[in-house]
Amino acid sequence: MNKWYKMKHADMQKFVSALTEKWEVWVPYRIDGKWEFGIYDTGRDLDFPESVIHVSLKNLFFPKRRPIATYDENSKWSLKPVEPEGKPRIVIGLHPCDVAGIEYMDKVFLQSEHKDVMYASERKRTVLIGMLCSEMADNCHCTDRGLTPDATRGMDAAFARITDGYLLKGLTDKGKQVLRSEYLKKVDEVPDKKDWPAGRYVIASPEEFMEMYDDKIWHEMSDICLTCGICTYACPTCVCFLVTDENFKGKGERVTVWDSCQLQSYSRMAGGHNTRKTPASRVRNRTLDKFAYSHLRYGQISCTGCGRCVMVCPLKRSFPQLGARLTERIKDKKKGKSKSGARSKEA
Repeated sequence: MNKWYKMKHADMQKFVSALTEKWEVWVPYRIDGKWEFGIYDTGRDLDFPESVIHVSLKNLFFPKRRPIATYDENSKWSLKPVEPEGKPRIVIGLHPCDVAGIEYMDKVFLQSEHKDVMYASERKRTVLIGMLCSEMADNCHCTDRGLTPDATRGMDAAFARITDGYLLKGLTDKGKQVLRSEYLKKVDEVPDKKDWPAGRYVIASPEEFMEMYDDKIWHEMSDICLTCGICTYACPTCVCFLVTDENFKGKGERVTVWDSCQLQSYSRMAGGHNTRKTPASRVRNRTLDKFAYSHLRYGQISCTGCGRCVMVCPLKRSFPQLGARLTERIKDKKKGKSKSGARSKEA
């Protein structure tokens, strides 16, 4: 059984600084009131948020703009794949919902028919040292998605903040190697267990969602949606992209860039035909992708309960909120059928 180790608050900065001798280290920083990950700077104070980090880790493994090949536009058949980055990297302070997002991307990029070698390289070079949340933020609902704020699944090592320091535990060989440090002492302490609230955004089954494909509710739910796509960029599991060639002075790069099913251009085909011209069709696609299509493809829904979509939405709405609303419509329809059946029996 893996033991927990203890570290003083004052030693965490020294511990992380020592890691930079061998690894590229990423930690959360507070920038303009929001938390996001950045490369560790020994000149800045180190701190960790109690709950969700505003900007997900998706960009570290699947960048917004990612060169995959280079070419000379004046030379035929000159396409040359980009060499993947190989320097070892550690990410410290990611939460259970962040890890769940990475695990979902693994299914898409590593366990599908076509393996993404660039993504595989990013995963291989990275050690994940996760942090147990000590609270749930207003929009967090991981407990409705099969997670808890103190889950350690998918982490190489985990740590928790306590009154007089931190408790850390290695979970994989890579994680245990990182935790070999003079600043860690074996203890019998364990992090406190909490009863976490649930029921914030309860949703129906993927099968029930699919039965609502032609329901008029999609027009109701898209009434004020701007279909700006920012929710998809904030989401840790939205991984749609397009491939494009960029040229400058005879040199070219083939790159992947993030795309969004909420943009009208996403579904536009040759000749201008578009299967999702209306906001309702695009809201339906994303809602069903989160809670039904992903389950059909990969055996799990792709919402991790992080709440980032409502954090960034100009209208403060989220797809879990829409999913919960759709669930209520499903319940109402079932009640209507039940009452209708009862009346016909009596007749």
